[in-house]
Amino acid sequence: MAVSDESDARGTGEAAGGLVSAEVGADGLLERLRLNPRSLRLCLEELAEEVVSAVRAAQQDRIGRIGERPEEAVAPADLGPEVLMRRLDEMEIHVVHDFDRLTATLDETLRRLEDR
Repeated sequence: MAVSDESDARGTGEAAGGLVSAEVGADGLLERLRLNPRSLRLCLEELAEEVVSAVRAAQQDRIGRIGERPEEAVAPADLGPEVLMRRLDEMEIHVVHDFDRLTATLDETLRRLEDR
């Protein structure tokens, strides 16, 4: 199915009451992952589950917007190796940045708790 506006092909999703949000691009790949600092109150296992839930919700939103079935979605292999590698590099940068921010927030929270 053709999509006239690339923004229509994007999808967004949330989990943990909005503490975790995700956005997938027109190609179905993860573009953004946002973690509210309050999500640090979750144990790592719960946080991981909420991240997966948010990403899946974003993927489902995208599928619903363009009216395709999952098996009709663009497979990463259909994008070409250069595009796929660029997208993977971009995703890695975003994940590292988000993880660094998450770690810094956790460190700051622990310092504040120790100072009490």
